[in-house]
Amino acid sequence: MEGTDVETGYKDSNITHDHTFFGNGCRVTWAEGGSPEACSTRIVSTYDSEDQKNGTYYQYQAASSGSGAAVAVKYTATPDSFCPLGWQLPYGGTGGDYYDQSRSLKYLMDTYDIENTEEGRSALRSYPISNINSGNYHWREGRLYQQQNAFYQWTSQVESEYSAYRLNSSNIETDGKYSGASLRCVNHFSVPSSTARWQEILRI
Repeated sequence: MEGTDVETGYKDSNITHDHTFFGNGCRVTWAEGGSPEACSTRIVSTYDSEDQKNGTYYQYQAASSGSGAAVAVKYTATPDSFCPLGWQLPYGGTGGDYYDQSRSLKYLMDTYDIENTEEGRSALRSYPISNINSGNYHWREGRLYQQQNAFYQWTSQVESEYSAYRLNSSNIETDGKYSGASLRCVNHFSVPSSTARWQEILRI
């Protein structure tokens, strides 16, 4: 929603609320304090110059279809997600039962030999995975950040009552459930393939 004062209109740190933001992102960094207004474009290029749209940012409660705020035990998966039938958010975390199994971020990164390096970040932004630096929306601050600089994608695993695991460029980390990140759903019945784009449906 270009031109909207998102700082006053959407500032909210309550993790039980459902929030999405559909509109232009902003390149402004964390150090620069983000932007309280949407910027000029939604178009971002992959590493190999394929243009995509940054699309929608989902707060964790929205990403988990209203189930994420109630899940508080570390490495527990949310029981639902915004993904369509037959698809799911990838598993995340750094431990637990699923973090290294098929449909997990670690499995994906191991399959493609991706590490938390500049080369790894480039690989995740290249075919066949083709992520874009979509940036994110921070509801606690009411500001847009990091479009064209980094990407953030939710997983199904939580870290605590207030935080959940996400992919930050090529690093699996945690963030507050009030943050807005993109979604990438994986096929519930398939595993990553070198001949298909990670069996994905893009929700970014």
